Amino acid sequence: MKKSIILFFYLLFSSQVFAQENNGLENKIVKQWMEYSKAFEYKDYERISNHFTYPAIFNNANPIVVKDKKTMVRNYKTVRENLQKGYKYSLLEDWKLLNISKSHIILDAYYSRFNANYEPILSGRGLYTYKKIKDTWLMSEVTTLTNKKLK
Repeated sequence: MKKSIILFFYLLFSSQVFAQENNGLENKIVKQWMEYSKAFEYKDYERISNHFTYPAIFNNANPIVVKDKKTMVRNYKTVRENLQKGYKYSLLEDWKLLNISKSHIILDAYYSRFNANYEPILSGRGLYTYKKIKDTWLMSEVTTLTNKKLK
């Protein structure tokens, strides 16, 4: 009986510790995505490039592999300058964190883009793969799943 009680409390404690660690990691990844999004909003290409490990993969209509920061900056300038007319900022609407391994996580993100009048102009979903390098989580792959223009 004592062993059963001890085992029960051990399992309860370990699951709570795991949940807290997972919640902390989720908060960290979501915060990093928001910082990345803010850098995109402000056209801070150097800061955007610091969110990635290289080579980085972009899976969308025309998949590409970006080999270095210089190429990443050039590509983001092109993307940012050719967005929907009136783009002002993006918001993360919903997300799920998928733990793949100790060194790989996917943020399944639902986001919206808005214009200066706070009106939504696009709704989208992307899978952002993060890879743990030393003690830092960096994006290694971005997969665009859906983009729906609202205006």
